[in-house]
Amino acid sequence: MFQNRYAAATTQLQDLIKAHPQDAKDHAVYALVLNYETKQKAALDEAKKAQSIAPHDGFVLTILTRVEDWNDDVQSAARDGAAAVKAVPDSTLAHVFYGEALADVGQYADAQTQLKKGADLAKKGSDYDKAEVDRNWANYYRDKKDYPQALAHLKLAAGAQPKWVERLLELARFSIARQDLSGATQFLQRAATLSPDDAGLREQLGEVALFAQDYDVAKSAYQAALQLQPRSALDLRLLGDIAVAKDKDPTTAIKDERAAIAAQPTDQEAGAYLVAVLRYLNKDETAAATAAKGTVAPTGVGAAPAATYVDLDQAAIDRQALALATVNRYRRLAGLAPVTSSTVIHQSALAHAFYTFFNGALASIRDLGIHKEEASGQGYVGDNVLTRAQHFGYPQRSMAEVITHRTDPAAAVSDWIDSVYHRFPILRADLLELGYGDAYLGPMTVQVMDMSYRETTTGRVILYPADNQVNVPTAFNGNEIPDPAPNAAYPIGYPVSATFDRNAKVAITAFHLRDPAGTDLPGISLPPTAETENSFAFLANTPLQPGTTYTAELTYTINGVAGKRTWHFSTAAGPTPTPQSQTASELKP
Repeated sequence: MFQNRYAAATTQLQDLIKAHPQDAKDHAVYALVLNYETKQKAALDEAKKAQSIAPHDGFVLTILTRVEDWNDDVQSAARDGAAAVKAVPDSTLAHVFYGEALADVGQYADAQTQLKKGADLAKKGSDYDKAEVDRNWANYYRDKKDYPQALAHLKLAAGAQPKWVERLLELARFSIARQDLSGATQFLQRAATLSPDDAGLREQLGEVALFAQDYDVAKSAYQAALQLQPRSALDLRLLGDIAVAKDKDPTTAIKDERAAIAAQPTDQEAGAYLVAVLRYLNKDETAAATAAKGTVAPTGVGAAPAATYVDLDQAAIDRQALALATVNRYRRLAGLAPVTSSTVIHQSALAHAFYTFFNGALASIRDLGIHKEEASGQGYVGDNVLTRAQHFGYPQRSMAEVITHRTDPAAAVSDWIDSVYHRFPILRADLLELGYGDAYLGPMTVQVMDMSYRETTTGRVILYPADNQVNVPTAFNGNEIPDPAPNAAYPIGYPVSATFDRNAKVAITAFHLRDPAGTDLPGISLPPTAETENSFAFLANTPLQPGTTYTAELTYTINGVAGKRTWHFSTAAGPTPTPQSQTASELKP
């Protein structure tokens, strides 16, 4: 792995596991390799296998800590990290992986203690040990928002292992998150010189390059990967997108997507992108409808022609239905009536999702710009959510839009609800109907939900978490743009909110969030404004405690009339991982 030959490392470990299936450390090492290959779910599966074989082994617990942390289950990582350092107190990795988890749950003083202990032990350790000390100090400082120190430690980590491509990819990812795309490109170009004939590593390089909007490096990386594995559906489908975003060449994109489907007949991602190119770029609805209904085989069907094909347009509608059901589940929790979906808004949201792929090389689609379209952009429909919906025939109404990058519709809706600014438009009492559209292509995903409102007066105050709600997450990790708490050291407390009628005149008199002992939790309050959909929000300075019942008390005036609401909610008893964004552009309001 350290020689940048991940495929060879994977093959060796698979052979070892086949020969010694009960060797917990083989499973643990394999989990670590998968971790660095960014195959996080597979890594967690292997780490869990190792734990089932040797539940108290210090090395196994150490790797499990890292893998859980990178799977965003930071509470479990902190728990297992504590067990790891107890089992192997002289292990550098146990201390620094535990320190990483502690920083990620906001226990900074304890994280410092572990990182310092790890640094002492690493003086006699391997280059990897030394590099991981600095890598995890970088994580600590990044969590504390001390970005110069974080960058300095990432460079020290790269200096300790200058020939391992992962260290340069870490620097590139950090630069992307800091919006330093030119810096990211420099690190990616250096990483490309270290990449040997390893298709998976080339794909990793391409993935990071896409998020850096460096389509030149991405194209070279995926072309190199394709040469090593000529029938790779992943490489072909991403090269198809690059042909549009970089070269404005839909003809090549169509050829690449059809080749991807030929290599993997069940490839719905390639099929959906093919349909989108035909529909939105070539403006050929007949060809698009034909491709949607007669191109991709059902799961389980091999290369032989399928008797029936997946209806890709219907599959997109089915995903909208899942998003709608998830929205209505949260609305029921908040005491709100369910809403319906709109076929017209669905078309608008779906078109915009693919617009973000077609124009991925444009700087204008980063951050809040992802909500806008430019008339010169490929697949342009309308400047904003209103004009796009009207383009497809929707009447002029008040509308809002939320965007994120998740694995599926339910995860996207949960992401919005667990945020601050994105929660408010979903929990408005006057929400009429919505449309949802998404796009997936390898590492790139985007989910778009557009909502339409009645703009009527209801007199209601929508509380979330709701009264007597249980299993509430404990923390908010700040994966939102704009940042609701720009000066906070994340993670902080899960958002508690109250949403008022959009046009009501609201003043907040006081708010208290109290623990079971009656102690007030200090935190950050956001008053009702136009930007907050006339909603109030409070975030405690530190994460809430698991398995705890809290009391919230809000006093206010609505149009000059005083009111008061007191309610209770309980946090989840076990680890409650807070979602983390998959991309540098993060969650979009």
